[in-house]
Amino acid sequence: MEQANARKPDQILLLDGSADDLKLERDIVARQLPEALITPVGSIEKYWEIIAAQDFDLVVIDQELAPRGATELIQELKLKDSEPGVLVVSRCSDPRLVAELYNSGCHKCIVKEGRWIEELGPAVRHLLRLRRLEEENRRLVAKLTEANMMLQEKNRRLDEFSATIAHDIRGPLGGISMKIEYLLEVYDSAFDARCRDLLGGTLRSTRRLMQLVQSMYSYAKLGAKANRMEDLKLGQLVEEVIADMHFSESLHIRIGVGELPKIWGSPDLLRRLFINLLSNAVKYNDKKEIVVNVGMRRVISRSIGEFAEIFVEDNGPGIPAEEIKNIFSMFTRGSNNPNQAEGAGIGLAVVQRIAELHYGNVHVESEPGNGTRFVVALPLERLDFVVG
Repeated sequence: MEQANARKPDQILLLDGSADDLKLERDIVARQLPEALITPVGSIEKYWEIIAAQDFDLVVIDQELAPRGATELIQELKLKDSEPGVLVVSRCSDPRLVAELYNSGCHKCIVKEGRWIEELGPAVRHLLRLRRLEEENRRLVAKLTEANMMLQEKNRRLDEFSATIAHDIRGPLGGISMKIEYLLEVYDSAFDARCRDLLGGTLRSTRRLMQLVQSMYSYAKLGAKANRMEDLKLGQLVEEVIADMHFSESLHIRIGVGELPKIWGSPDLLRRLFINLLSNAVKYNDKKEIVVNVGMRRVISRSIGEFAEIFVEDNGPGIPAEEIKNIFSMFTRGSNNPNQAEGAGIGLAVVQRIAELHYGNVHVESEPGNGTRFVVALPLERLDFVVG
């Protein structure tokens, strides 16, 4: 186990046309890094031969030895898969030359004057440490990317399984419902009142169960739509959702829409999200004049990109504190339902799932008597690591 976890020695190539300087460089690097494998080279021809056959973690280049300057060598090194760290030593201290070296990809430049050799050892150690950190970061990014892809695949298979189960249950339930309806329609007179009540209750329970199964099926199919993301104008989408919604003419409803940004997302999923939030804002409202506002609170920065916090707030009765922790759970319905509206209790679970499919989140802010505000974080830019 110890051998498997042991780190391989650092490979360092030293290129210098001065035999004395090359010896100094080798000695100082060997003292600083006794475990490193050091390859000293005194000619450009030998350098090309070695660099073509072997990869290095760090290359130290003598500016004067390169035929057309060190920049050409640096650019060649950047094309290698290993892309080693580059340190240049030079007798010229011209700021323009130093700037050119850094612009071409040099990580460190040391001018050969004064006690320059004492600066070389710490500089080599520092560059190798940075390289190890960069390599570890690349490995972590690769692992996270692979883990993300595996998680997406597991979620896809889980969604497919859930959709298949819901579909298979929906068929027999439909058959049971049709048979009970047939009995009640054709043999109604043959049943006494008790029997008709039992059959009627069974039919209502079957229909409710079918509604739940259909909700489960729809929920499981949400993930498939997340692969179709695009840049879209959120304000326009919300206005379209409002125009398509049909509320009772007896209700006095005022919906205000503030300035909303362009975001990256699925139009189908986000329409569903706002339909659910706006419907709840009306369904659970106890005021004579129902007021709902949609707007953007702020932009937040996350490691994966910029997100906009979009809110949907109402002037309803609010949500009791004991219900907030479970508000996004499946089949949960609020107790503050003045209109006694029916539903499967899956609407907010769908909202949360859609937010997660956009790599965002949703939370609720509410207190009894002061309305409710749902805040959804949605990406302002394309998330390139997302598959699909």
